[in-house]
Amino acid sequence: MSKRALLTSLAALSVLTALACSREIRRFPLAPPVWSDPDQHPLEREPNKYYSGIYADAVDKSALYPASKWFTFPKKGEAENVNALDEVPNSSWFHNRIGQFDLSPEEVAAAECGDIANLDPEKGAWKVVGAKPDGANPGFMIEAPDGYKYLLKFDGKNQPLRATAADVVGSKLYWAIGYHSVCNEIVVFQPDVLEIAPSAQTTTGLGKERKMVPADLDQVLDKAYRLKDGRLRASASRFVPGKPLGPFKYQSKRKDDPNDVVLHENRRELRAGHLPAAWIGHVDAREQNTFDVLVEDQGAKFIRHYKIDWGDALGVGYEPDRLARRFGHSYPVDVQHIGEDLLTLGLLDRPWHDSTRTKVHIFGYFGVEGFVPSKWRGVYPIPAFQRRTPADILWMTRIFSRITDDHVRAIVARAQLPDERQVRYLEETLIARRNRFFEEYLSQYVALAGFRMARRTPGKTDQSLCFEDLAIRHGVSRPGETYYQFRFHAGRALEREMGWVQFMPDEEHPGWSCVLLPLGRTRPAELAGAKAKDDDPLRYGVLDVWVHQKPTVMPMGQVRLHFYDLGPERGYRLVGIERPREVTVPDDY
Repeated sequence: MSKRALLTSLAALSVLTALACSREIRRFPLAPPVWSDPDQHPLEREPNKYYSGIYADAVDKSALYPASKWFTFPKKGEAENVNALDEVPNSSWFHNRIGQFDLSPEEVAAAECGDIANLDPEKGAWKVVGAKPDGANPGFMIEAPDGYKYLLKFDGKNQPLRATAADVVGSKLYWAIGYHSVCNEIVVFQPDVLEIAPSAQTTTGLGKERKMVPADLDQVLDKAYRLKDGRLRASASRFVPGKPLGPFKYQSKRKDDPNDVVLHENRRELRAGHLPAAWIGHVDAREQNTFDVLVEDQGAKFIRHYKIDWGDALGVGYEPDRLARRFGHSYPVDVQHIGEDLLTLGLLDRPWHDSTRTKVHIFGYFGVEGFVPSKWRGVYPIPAFQRRTPADILWMTRIFSRITDDHVRAIVARAQLPDERQVRYLEETLIARRNRFFEEYLSQYVALAGFRMARRTPGKTDQSLCFEDLAIRHGVSRPGETYYQFRFHAGRALEREMGWVQFMPDEEHPGWSCVLLPLGRTRPAELAGAKAKDDDPLRYGVLDVWVHQKPTVMPMGQVRLHFYDLGPERGYRLVGIERPREVTVPDDY
């Protein structure tokens, strides 16, 4: 498929293109929503490796890239890779999991590892083939008897147990959400299981490779945290299949990949990546912790994009503590906060002024007090994060709402923390921080989800539209104060109001509501006539839903549902969902 054809195909995915700025109501085609993004076509040429320098990238994202946008005034348009139901299709970037399907706590805890047995030191020697002696969390690469390669990373002496736990928790949470993740598990072993392979290489401080010697292994092990019995604890990250190509960028496109036709800052899964990073406090969620791999499937080669390395999450706290207290609240070089402090002579009360380390010290300042999801910041601005819109935020929040307390506990259990106080603190903190997303975002944006058509009475043609109110489910709004108004429009120019209804949630099951269609005495199929084609414009109808979370005059938000009416027997077909940024109400509302 040519690049031009790919661009045309992907354009069909987006429910919010230039028409989003138009006053005209958009019409969706009578077609199933796209659930597979055509971005895995065989590559004719092998892509080049990309190297991302940590310091160069920090300067670029902190200063150069923002400066380049000062005079362009880029408008935050909507994400370009969403389907007609306002969801993200499966692709080389993302795969729908818990957001669309019921996953058990056990499935989420296994994540990318699946049913493959964990790395076992009792099954033979581990051949060390390379070392990672530098960095906050030292490690090395091994070949294990199970046939896989692993990167072993250890805890440093500053915050023992945290880095390895974070790597496991982050990998499994991101996998459940839908990102391409890696298999990370905790392993505990005696050092004598390690053997240096004859071909082992290490990298010097100047970036040159040389043959690895026992002293290199000792250098790593000397930095590693040991248990009381002398065993080593590490996170084992299984290598993914394929050829490594380096990280991906959070902006622009990959020039040597014809499948990469959407600007990365306009991909919803990358924009909304701010939310899971904020949830677990992954301050180092930058491009160096991403990974492109050239994979081969049935003879076809294409690039798959991974998220990796969560070792700097769950309260990383470098010395001095003055800097660690700012993590999550302010960039180390934060132009906005510097300017505000200069103008106010430093009198502004900042959340990091009074922050204290947690009672479980290995988690540094990772807590709930002072955590505001929308204000969370990592080590420097991420272009895709900066372009997130309410639609992107609400999409990820809907996914979060399906991650239960039991899922969180199952993930934490795989971190194998030895102290019950550590386990309990991490569980409670992760659950409470997840709830902060609900408190902030479900009170700002319309939280209706799970729209589906149902025939509630067997043998009858009556059809109901059912939906879930996530704000009620999570206690953000109250059933007795919440009400909905529905108005259905049809006609050739959608000028005819076909009926309306206003109601409050049922007290017996307030989280779920259903409304019977049609709302009035006439349905669009009757306007079209019995011989009309299925996609006849007169069969088309738009249902506007306004939501009031409080007894106010004006609604707090709006959802617009698009239907084709195929008649009483075949019923209404939901073909599109829009969540307008700005609420519009009719004159007689």
